[in-house]
Amino acid sequence: MVIVKVATVKFFGNLREIAGNPHFEVPGENVSDLLQALCVGNEALREAIFDGALLRPFIRVMLDGQDIELAQGLNTQVSDANSIAIFPPIAGGCR
Repeated sequence: MVIVKVATVKFFGNLREIAGNPHFEVPGENVSDLLQALCVGNEALREAIFDGALLRPFIRVMLDGQDIELAQGLNTQVSDANSIAIFPPIAGGCR
């Protein structure tokens, strides 16, 4: 019996429109697997979040509220209980 891990992935800001849905249930062993699965058939999403094989520096990926860069980056392992949030660049405000 093969156990498949499925995590919840939520997009925010303009990434929701690019992804075509604000939230997905996606199988994968690590964050990279999840993101690659989401990008299949959606080149615009791939270009929005990746620069080659790396995340664009301004894209923030949070795993249960913690930035994956503070863990193992794209190699951070996921489980069924995990929630992943992907944020576009955020700027703004006026003084």
